[in-house]
Amino acid sequence: MLLFLTMALQAAAPAAAAPPAPPPPPWTPRMRLDPVTNKTSGSVSVTSADGNSRLVVRCDRRDENVVSIQFIPTPPFAAATPRPVSIAIDGGAALGANWDFPGRGAVVSDETIVTNLTLAIAHGKVIKVHAIDPAEKTMDATFAGPPSDAPIRQVVEACGYTFGVVPVREAVPPAAPNP
Repeated sequence: MLLFLTMALQAAAPAAAAPPAPPPPPWTPRMRLDPVTNKTSGSVSVTSADGNSRLVVRCDRRDENVVSIQFIPTPPFAAATPRPVSIAIDGGAALGANWDFPGRGAVVSDETIVTNLTLAIAHGKVIKVHAIDPAEKTMDATFAGPPSDAPIRQVVEACGYTFGVVPVREAVPPAAPNP
């Protein structure tokens, strides 16, 4: 009788939830098919050595193909006007520019800057990011570089870019003169 009661209680007990899947290893591309555009987009990222921020290379394909580099700290940045962010690879000179601060993080999508930075990041072993947040405090983060250029190349090329080459946009034809 006791055995029957034990088995009945076990059967009635809710099943234990499966543990959450571990996060993917750093620099693992996450590609997805957009159901609206039927185009592949994606991202690849790494968490900082202290665990307080992420560095992301992202391809978005909606109206236009856009590759961006994002620096996302914890806690997130507040929205602000463009602010200085620089990246130094393997102890080299810092490559700096004003990045957008749309809220949550800092983003740069200028094609020339992104081309230069993705090429440098893809071949770097130690990546250091220095930002000045909207409260005028400096924030520094250090990231391990990718094992090869393949993860970043995959994301960049998903957007139709050629890795290491600044995209050339077609010129907009001039408007026809009014008679």
